[in-house]
Amino acid sequence: MLQRLFIENVALIERLEIEFHAGFNVLTGETGAGKSIIIDAVNFVLGERANRELIRHGAQKTKVEAVFDIADCGGTKAVLEEQGIECEEDTLFLSRELSVGGKNICRINGTLVSVAMLKAVSDTLIDVHGQHEHQSLLAPENHIAFLDAYAHAEISPVRAALYSIYSEYSSLRRERLSGFGSTAERERQMDVLHYQINEIASAALAPGEDQTLQAERSLLANAEKILLAIEGAYEQLNGETGATTAVGAAQHEMESISEYAKEYEETAQKLADAYYTLEDVGYTLRNMKGALEFDPERLNQIELRLERISDLKRKYGGTLDDVLSFEKDAQMQLDALLQADSRAAELDQKLATASQQYFMLAQKLTELRRAAADRLCQDVLSQLRALGMEKAAFCVAFAEQQQAEEPQENGMDALEFLLSANPGEPLKPLAKVASGGELSRIMLGFKAIFADNDRIGTLIFDEIDTGISGRIAGTVGEKMVRIADRHQVICVTHLPQIAALADVHYLVEKTDDGASTQISVRLLDADGKYRRIAQMMDGSSDSVLALEHAKNLVDKAEAFKQTHRKH
Repeated sequence: MLQRLFIENVALIERLEIEFHAGFNVLTGETGAGKSIIIDAVNFVLGERANRELIRHGAQKTKVEAVFDIADCGGTKAVLEEQGIECEEDTLFLSRELSVGGKNICRINGTLVSVAMLKAVSDTLIDVHGQHEHQSLLAPENHIAFLDAYAHAEISPVRAALYSIYSEYSSLRRERLSGFGSTAERERQMDVLHYQINEIASAALAPGEDQTLQAERSLLANAEKILLAIEGAYEQLNGETGATTAVGAAQHEMESISEYAKEYEETAQKLADAYYTLEDVGYTLRNMKGALEFDPERLNQIELRLERISDLKRKYGGTLDDVLSFEKDAQMQLDALLQADSRAAELDQKLATASQQYFMLAQKLTELRRAAADRLCQDVLSQLRALGMEKAAFCVAFAEQQQAEEPQENGMDALEFLLSANPGEPLKPLAKVASGGELSRIMLGFKAIFADNDRIGTLIFDEIDTGISGRIAGTVGEKMVRIADRHQVICVTHLPQIAALADVHYLVEKTDDGASTQISVRLLDADGKYRRIAQMMDGSSDSVLALEHAKNLVDKAEAFKQTHRKH
């Protein structure tokens, strides 16, 4: 249940807070007072598409918060648990901000979430129905979704299984169509792959070989410089006046006086250590000098090898690892082409099996839909009779299935809702026979049926009473009262017959102080409700006759609710 709505900087609304109640909530107001802005704010916080035009002029961002009691919302709790979002004391906070820069910030109980996640949660909380939804009812391609939603419990598992098989079939079919060209095409591909694999394999590449060769090339190319440096270092250490000889002499001098003081002895030892270290370095330099030789032929071999490697990298990848990876992938492609005939036969067998499983499930889904369609027709007719369309006829017409059709994602059914609004008229598509008022009643009938079948806690009706008046308006209001027995209902209406039935009545008002325009929402007491309904009927809340009529209308509505709720 929606408990509180906080709106900040949405269109003409600078700051507004509304506390909603259980039962039948009604919002009324003059045309242009801002009722639609409140619904826009609700849709915004529920995760529907929004743009920066929603932000109040001069503000940097818009913000909407909604607080829900989810004590009886098992579906909502399941989604929250799946996402790891905690909810204490069955209170859920949704919030969404949109900045002039286009940045969206969505939170659920303070946790940052995506707009998609926000909508996934809100879809389990609220169903918002506005006048635009009539168009979805007129489009035949949407009717199958209405039917499946009606029979969700029995149809959903079969649809899920059907979709799984359909996905498998589609994947197999894509591979079968894309991976198997003509024999000539496969041979051309194999020739190319053979050439590429042989070119790389004949090079006998080793991982990291290019780096090793580059290091060796650097040594050979600078051999003379290196040799001179080693010989110079050796001479500095081991020549007649070299460092080793000098350190040895120093050691001898200190050893001659080592008996006189401990520090002389320690210094002599340090010089001895230095002497042996220099002597060891000398041996190393001598070995380096002996091992170093310049081989012009080897340098030429390295240059040719690096050139070949560079050519392969230019063709097959930026690095040696890329070239080796290309060879591996090419070999896999070649193996697949060599096995194309056997793989094609395997895919054909799998496709046949998946197709058989699909059509078995599709037939079962069709049977479930046809059975559900019969029940839906009876339920819709019952709703239409209660809404003043006693003589209406309604049916779900299934198109004849064609044999050997390709599997479809949603099954093999095509169907359409047909209506006859008046006796003697044939059943025709809704778009051809239904008036605006009749569409409002049909849609309300669907909502009433679905409300009995789902666990959505809150239903919002945004002026769906378009095209109805008089007795039918009262009947529509009574239908909303019945829905409000099991759900919270919030209704934006311009009809006094519906407003009179409200458990809670809010008045939306717009004021202009010359500098800015403000929108406010006021909860009406009993007297305020009488005056507002009188104004809706007569245009003035001060008319004695209109006020008396309004009191009679409200009293009659209260009597209906008391009688209805006793039963």
